[in-house]
Amino acid sequence: MVEKHIKSLLYDHDCVIIPEFGGLIARYVPACINPVKHTLSPPSKKIAFNEKLVLNDGLLISTIAHYNRITKDEAQQRVAEFVHKAKSDLQQEKRFELSDIGIFRYNAERRLVFEHTEADNMLEESFGLPELSARPVKVQEPAVLRTLIRERQQELVEEKQPLRRRIKRAYNLAAGLALAGLSVSAFYFLSLQDNYNLSSLSPVAAFTSTGFSNPAVAEPNRYTADYVPFTEEERTGYYAQLLPTAIEAQEGNEFDPAGTSIASGVVVDGFESEEVVQEATAPAEVVEEAAPAHIIYTKDGRSYLISGGYARLENAEHYRETLLEAGHEEVNILLPQPGSRLFRVALADFETPEEAQEALNNYKQKFGETLWVLNN
Repeated sequence: MVEKHIKSLLYDHDCVIIPEFGGLIARYVPACINPVKHTLSPPSKKIAFNEKLVLNDGLLISTIAHYNRITKDEAQQRVAEFVHKAKSDLQQEKRFELSDIGIFRYNAERRLVFEHTEADNMLEESFGLPELSARPVKVQEPAVLRTLIRERQQELVEEKQPLRRRIKRAYNLAAGLALAGLSVSAFYFLSLQDNYNLSSLSPVAAFTSTGFSNPAVAEPNRYTADYVPFTEEERTGYYAQLLPTAIEAQEGNEFDPAGTSIASGVVVDGFESEEVVQEATAPAEVVEEAAPAHIIYTKDGRSYLISGGYARLENAEHYRETLLEAGHEEVNILLPQPGSRLFRVALADFETPEEAQEALNNYKQKFGETLWVLNN
């Protein structure tokens, strides 16, 4: 009951004294802004407490007697009971609360301390004014400036994309050149090896040959109905052109059709010498050297163990000499067969393919896994 009258008096008065307890003082507080909460508070009253104001000014007791229609003695008795209860709570619970006004406590020095509770705004001029929340205002550029900024950003993005394409294109070109350089270097170092076996690189044999086939001349197709293979005479005549021939003929003499040498008369000191007719020496016969024994240029029905294939006969001869120096006695060279341009070097020959297959494993242990059987 007493708390209700104290609160109503604080709306109209700046000071309300509670006899034998202390005085509540209301002071004006202007409108303020909370920078943390971003709030705007209207003007209000803030309540303070002074424990030295204990003398009874009659305001509180008169108000209680008037509103409750009781005597001042009864009103003073009610105030005394309220003060006794407040002091008892402070002694036992160390705190005493006035509803919607504040809280009383004892500090470490045993002095009474009051904390105002901002529940209601007791300033009548601020009646109905709420606390306002103000959100921070974002600084924005004008619409024209924003449009220009977006256009500039789009231009920058478009400029970056071609640059990335150029960088990617240059990277791909550099990678291709590096790969091509490595491939050329590998083939170059392989070509430096004289005894390198080209049979293991049969897919590349066409590119390592001395020349390429003329694309305008179509090679015969063995699978067509009108295909006519080369005859034995044609093959023999073609390979004979590749083999060395020696034609020795006597030079410096003039021969007549009858086979006699004619020396014309010579005038010496005014006398003409007699004609001398001598029998002419028989002309040297054109001798065609036979093919070396180690060169096989015809089909003989035998099976050969092939160690390597070479595009030039000189290279095949060089490889054969290397094998002979290594201690291998029988090394033959097979001339190219129809459809092939390689001169094949054979380590051994057998009558039947079965015998060649049986001996193949033994030769592989010595000459490598690239050996294979050719049925001539």
